Amino acid sequence: LTNTKSEAAAYAFTTLTCIPGVVPYNNSKIQLLDLPGIIEGASKGKGRGKQVIAVARTSDLILMVVEAAKAELQAKLLTKELEDVGIRINC
Repeated sequence: LTNTKSEAAAYAFTTLTCIPGVVPYNNSKIQLLDLPGIIEGASKGKGRGKQVIAVARTSDLILMVVEAAKAELQAKLLTKELEDVGIRINC
């Protein structure tokens, strides 16, 4: 979407830091951030949870990208971790 290089591999959690990109839209620019994955317990500080959630908290829109075979489970986990820190998700 942004022509920014982001690692992708056949294993989980290839993104280790926030990778920013910009999408031009009409006469404006929309910033997209590729964030590290949120794991179970992130809301309690597990992994890089607090850092990732702090960035998500400042966002106007959160787009969850999940694995097709595990979509329901992963979406539930992400929603719970975000809601546990006060981020309301509208599905």
